[in-house]
Parts: sequence; structure tokens; C-alpha cells
Amino acid sequence: MKMGKVVLVGAGPGDGRLITEKGNACIKEADVIVYDALACPSVLNMARSDCQLIYVGKQAGCHFMEQEEINLLLVEFAKKGKNVVRLKGGDPFIFGRGGEEALVLRKYQIPFEVVPGVSSCYAAPAYAGIPVTHRSCTSAFHVFTGHKQLNNQLDMDYESIARLDGTLVFLMSLMNLPYITEELIANGKSPNLPAAVIQQGTMSKQKTVVATLGTIAEEVRKQQVNTPAMTIIGDVVMLREKIQWFENGKLFGKKIVATGTPLHAKKLADELNKYGADTVELSLIKTTCIHLDCLKKIQWSAYTWVVLTSVNGVQFFFDALTSCGIDLRKILHLKFAAIGSGTAESLAEKGIFVDCVPERFESKYLADALIPQLSTVDKLLLIRAENGTTVLQKMLKQAGIDFDTVMLYRTETDYRKKELLKLVLKDTDYVIFSSASAVKAFEELHGMEKGSHVKMISIGAVTTRAAEEIGIPIYRTACQADIAGIARCILNDN
Repeated sequence: MKMGKVVLVGAGPGDGRLITEKGNACIKEADVIVYDALACPSVLNMARSDCQLIYVGKQAGCHFMEQEEINLLLVEFAKKGKNVVRLKGGDPFIFGRGGEEALVLRKYQIPFEVVPGVSSCYAAPAYAGIPVTHRSCTSAFHVFTGHKQLNNQLDMDYESIARLDGTLVFLMSLMNLPYITEELIANGKSPNLPAAVIQQGTMSKQKTVVATLGTIAEEVRKQQVNTPAMTIIGDVVMLREKIQWFENGKLFGKKIVATGTPLHAKKLADELNKYGADTVELSLIKTTCIHLDCLKKIQWSAYTWVVLTSVNGVQFFFDALTSCGIDLRKILHLKFAAIGSGTAESLAEKGIFVDCVPERFESKYLADALIPQLSTVDKLLLIRAENGTTVLQKMLKQAGIDFDTVMLYRTETDYRKKELLKLVLKDTDYVIFSSASAVKAFEELHGMEKGSHVKMISIGAVTTRAAEEIGIPIYRTACQADIAGIARCILNDN
């Protein structure tokens, strides 16, 4: 059997957009992804639908799987010929134990690569408006772990650390902050030196507390800062007052989970991120093409319209045309109808500008807009999901419209996301449902806890009805069933 390969990938400090292009490419190519709790779930959203996702935990004080077990897991999958990504928060080689994993892989002669990640040691301060170096303050910074312990004390030479010039950065330092500050002061650092603690840097719950070295531990306790958190000590902290930028957006502090398909979730995240929201792309459904060669037998000249009801439908339709070797000139005579602006935009990217799109993006309204444009000579080809709604077909049939249906793809619950959903919902403000399928998947993976603080947002009336039928209360329904409508819905609530 051919030996597989392991890639140690740094996922960055929390904001999913900070993953590198190479790291993202590795995720898309992986057969297996072994991930930590610290990895932003959004970076997993573009993994292949057949990729195995394995959660191994690795949070402070809580190890879902011990390091030795993780090491052997990587070896086991590689020996089976799998392309494995070991996804770690931050950078694998900066207090990430990536070096230990690399040594184990070398011991077992497993091929491996390392993809560095953006480290929180400089990214979190940057998001807090604190440059770790500045020409007027310091030309050096020093990074330490605040977590390593020996006999319940940090095993570090504070006498030497206190003599260092430059910014001091202590990662994972919240638990030991009183001890760290006391030791630095006892060894000569001024208690008046500026200091800051950053909670959940680069994410929606980022919180920055500024004080002095002598008062920061008490101030953090008063302001109830939680892990993960890091400490910055040095004159650069004073620059925050002038150059902090991240905590200003209208939706800053709001964590929003987009549960739709990967493409829809990404577009929604791009829109909400403009307003400072932390949007987690967590597709609970996956779409699979089930009949890629089904277009081979179609007599295109028999049809006058093609109707597409989703962005996925557009992608699968053109994939199927290519797979079947169908020349695009065979469909030049056709008119196109789309259920909403997202589907219309996807067609426009293919060079096709739709002839019919309803003002309200639901099957009923598409039928209402399309039927008056049709005559007795028209025949429609409806491209749809195997398990999608049948409202459009029923209305076309009642109107006496001649049409054929091609079930090109299937929408299914992505059961790999169960653990991720559980982790993400702990501090989420909004969950967005973009389809009835996403509602069904949410119920199957998690259900609705009584007294839940999470506000459920629906893209439209059909999705809202699907949620209410299974007992999931919808906080608000978008007036316009598209990404812009969802964004306005949340902005109007803040």
C-alpha cells in the first residue's frame, strides 16, 4: 500500500480569514483532518464532503485525546495511504507541540510537511491595536508560554526575563497572571509598566483590558476575563488608545453561525464581516451530485426554458454539462429562470443573465412570475435536488405547463459537524438558517435546548415554517430572502 502523508497546518489565531492560502489548499485536498478545539470551524468548511473529520480537543484543562494518542492516530492514517492534515490553532511550531508530532512522524518514516500559521503572539495584539514593536518604543519582542508548569509554578528564569528590553508576550497566561506579574516586579520590572490582557484575540468576543504591570491581574479579575487570553507588557500597549481598529464595527461582539452550503455560508460571512461580526461558516448540510451523466440523453432542442432553484443547482448543472461533453452552444436558444438573486448571480458568473427571477425568493413566487411568460409551445427543464420542495412542480402542473424534471443532486445532513456545532454554540449570538434542509440538519445534530440564548434567523417564510413545525423558534425572518436580507435583519436588531 502506498504511504500517505501528514501536513501540520496552522489554522491561525481564531479569525478564519487568517489561514494561509497553502493551509486552505491542504484542507481542501485532505482525506482526514485531525483538528483541535482552538481551530476556527470556518476553516474546515471547505473540506471535501468525503473527508473524515476527527476532533481531538486540546483546550486548556481539557484534553479530549492525549498527545500520545494523537501522534499514533496520525501515523495510523498515513500508513493506510491517507492524506492527513493535522490542523492546529495558531502556528504548529509556536507552543503548539507540532515539533513533537513531527519527531514522531520522522521516527515512523512518515512523509510530512509543515504549513506555518499566523500566530496569536503578534496577531491578537494587532487586532487590539497594539503593535508588538514600534520604532519609538522598542525594536524587539519576546514570546513566552504562561502555561508550562513545574510543581505548580512556571519553570522560567524571571531574573533574566526582567532584564530584557522590549515587549514581553505571555501566551496562555491567564491562570498564572498574578504569579507572572509578581515575579517580574520582584526581579526589577517597574510596576508602572503598561500591560494589557487580550481575551479571544481576533474573534467577536475579543476583550482588551489595559492597566499597569502592578494592577493588571486585579483588573482582569474585576472585568471577568476568560480563556483563551494572552498578556502584553511594554510601552507599546499605550499605542492602543490611538490605533485600535477592530472593536468598532456595528456587529462587533456578535458571533453568527451560517449553516448553509459552503458557498452560501462564505458569501454570507463576507457580507457580515464588513460590519465587524465574527461569522462562523459551519455548513450543516452537504450536497452530492447523484446523476452527473444524466444530461447525456436530453434533447435540448425540445426545451425552451431551464429552471434552476439554487446556487448548488447552477454549479452541478455546469459540472454535468462538462462531464457529459455537452457543447454550450447546444443551450444557446434556452431562456433561464432562477429562484433568487444568489442563483441568478451564479448564472451571471457563467455568462448567463436570467430571464425570470421573482421579487420574493420562494418557489411559489417563482411560479407566479414565470407562468404568465409561458405559452403552449414552451417546455421547461427543471433542475433540482432529489429531496427538495415540490411546490414549483405542483404549480406548473396545475397551470398545464409542460415540463420535465432532472434530479441532479441530493442534500444531506453533514453528521461530521455534530461536535463542531456543540463547540460553536456555547457563545453564539445568532444562527442563520438558509433553507429547510439546514433546519432539519440542526435538529438532527443538536436540537433546540430550552432557554437557549441563541437567536435563530431565517432566510424566508418556507424556512421559518420548516423550523416552527419541528419546534425551533425563529427570532426573525428576513424580509428579502437573500444574503442582503439576512444582513439587514441582523443589523436592524443591533
